[in-house]
Amino acid sequence: MHHALGLRGGLFLVFLVLLLVVAVVALLLSVASRRRGATGATAASQRGPSFGSGALRILDERLARGEITTDEYASRRSVLSGQA
Repeated sequence: MHHALGLRGGLFLVFLVLLLVVAVVALLLSVASRRRGATGATAASQRGPSFGSGALRILDERLARGEITTDEYASRRSVLSGQA
């Protein structure tokens, strides 16, 4: 007894289902990246320039490791923030 679709029809359906799955995954990734991009853009605009943020982060890390004193930290932070 032969199936109504035959071998070619069955392969076509498998291909169609795989194509549908790929399209759904692509849509979900697109939506997720747009949400993440919008959130990232908002956060970046609140932090200011990326150079200053990176420099302040490094300064914070140096203080945490004990490489600089709190006085050095305050002085360098004011310079990086443009308040010196």
